Amino acid sequence: MKNEDGGRPAQLADLDRLTAEITDYLRVTMDSLTRVRSDMRELLDAVERDGRRPARSDLSGIRESLQGCLRNPEYAVDRIGVATAVDYLTDSPYWMEWWGYDAHGDLEFIGHSVNPGQVSFYDYSNRGWFSIPQTCGTPAVIGPYVDFGGIDSYSYTVTISVPVVTAGGFAGVAGADVLAHRFERFLFTGDRDRSPVVLVNADLRVIASTTSGYLPGDLLQPGEVASWARSELAADLFPNGRSWQLVSPLA
Repeated sequence: MKNEDGGRPAQLADLDRLTAEITDYLRVTMDSLTRVRSDMRELLDAVERDGRRPARSDLSGIRESLQGCLRNPEYAVDRIGVATAVDYLTDSPYWMEWWGYDAHGDLEFIGHSVNPGQVSFYDYSNRGWFSIPQTCGTPAVIGPYVDFGGIDSYSYTVTISVPVVTAGGFAGVAGADVLAHRFERFLFTGDRDRSPVVLVNADLRVIASTTSGYLPGDLLQPGEVASWARSELAADLFPNGRSWQLVSPLA
């Protein structure tokens, strides 16, 4: 049933509720990365106190932190890991420790080709999830994108990352991958008879939706959604000013 003004207030209230739920999820994901960042910084600070540069072995302890986050049901992410600044480690110019799940739901190490001499080299240093925290010193929320250089060439992914900074400067990032379809579970709660709901990034790129008419990766046009109801996610989650929003045709 519509309100006297055509249903907009009720529709906006529904969008605001969904926006709050997605915002809470992103905050919890940020909390998991803050935990990993703290653990990584503690390992690196110990090396700096010894007056030497770190090597890969000095970060072996981060594996336990990453696996702990994946085992924690509160942190609902698909993959989580760390990547060091280029030439930060003495024995590896590029280094990633990334973990996820295999087809049976067991934890598995996610291998990336970080050897610059290989054809399949994954140069993460120029990816937004790494370069934004490095250059801006802020968290980044990147996607949706198909990570052809990563580990899933078929699913749209969102990567959330935070910078890791020690007394010696920028050391790398902690990041989490969330498959875009995970956000659909928020959109399908509540009133099933509502108008289609679409979660988009700042470029109006579809992350998730309740209709097959708008698939992840589709690009909406500004004129198409100009008159739609909309609700923006908390701006502090997107320090670069490129916030996500939920949009829906007016009922």
